Amino acid sequence: MKKTVILLVVAITALSISCSVSGRGGTKDKGKDKKEIVVPVQVEVLEKGPISSFILSSGTVEAEMSVDIVAETTGVVEKLNVEEGDSVKKGQILAVVNFEELKLSKDKAEVALKEAENTFKRTKNMFDRQLVSQEDYDNARFNYNQKKLDFDNAKVKYDKSMIKAPFDGVVTERFITAGQFLPMNQKAFSLVNRDLLKVNVFIPEERVRELKVGMSANLVSEAAKQTFKGSVKRVSHIVDPSTGTVKVTVYVKHDPNIRPGMFVKVRLLTDTISDALLVPKKAVVYLNDRRYIFLYDAKTKEAKQVELKIGYQDEIQFQSLNKDLKVGDQIIVAGQNGLKDGAKVRLG
Repeated sequence: MKKTVILLVVAITALSISCSVSGRGGTKDKGKDKKEIVVPVQVEVLEKGPISSFILSSGTVEAEMSVDIVAETTGVVEKLNVEEGDSVKKGQILAVVNFEELKLSKDKAEVALKEAENTFKRTKNMFDRQLVSQEDYDNARFNYNQKKLDFDNAKVKYDKSMIKAPFDGVVTERFITAGQFLPMNQKAFSLVNRDLLKVNVFIPEERVRELKVGMSANLVSEAAKQTFKGSVKRVSHIVDPSTGTVKVTVYVKHDPNIRPGMFVKVRLLTDTISDALLVPKKAVVYLNDRRYIFLYDAKTKEAKQVELKIGYQDEIQFQSLNKDLKVGDQIIVAGQNGLKDGAKVRLG
């Protein structure tokens, strides 16, 4: 029994020594297998280029010249000459109302005027030769003037029977149909001049000093996926006390793809720097309301963290004001999230 106990103790001791040796060997192997993490990144080279300062706003495109054309006479619409979407010229006849009746009245008045004019001329000739009395002369002159007035009135009514375009433009709406009875002053058509479009925007009063008439503007339509050119036409001298803004009117350069009613974002270009050092926004990491970028050091294969100081910016880039950045520096644009200053990186 005593011999058995001794053998058991020896066996346990040997097993403990074996485990201890094995454990030390395992720790040593893990130390050998541990490798430093190298983060794959992508870089771009810093370059100089133009960047602009601008004021952002938005608004709806309107026609500077737009009008609702109303009937100036009463009667039946006898003829329609245009449809919605048609381009028309100033003075073009869009529709006629009670035309035949008013034309007949004008023609009759014209004939009566011609007769009265001839009678007056004969009477005056005879009066000059003292062949007729003063009363005959006065009656002939009065009759001529009356017939002239009748003709003028008939011609005005006749002219009003023709609904005409007051300026070149496009018919945007038609409110009447052929054969309907049209009361006076009823709306017949809407007309806009698409060659002269505008957008009214409202700019905070503290930025109005940056604006001037004639400065360039870009109008971006997300729906049309297009950018249109424009310029500042008017800057109001009045501040709206309820909003603290000033009305600015931007004229849109003629383009067949821009239409009244379109919603656009407006960028008023206040300044441009032609040789700014540009940092792509995709390279920037934000931390505690600060902007950081990482430079790639080709010698040490490390990432160097730099706090970015900015000037102007647009949708895709910042102007860098950092004195320690220069053209040709390699900036990390992918893989920088989670990096720390001095982290090992590789291109890939």
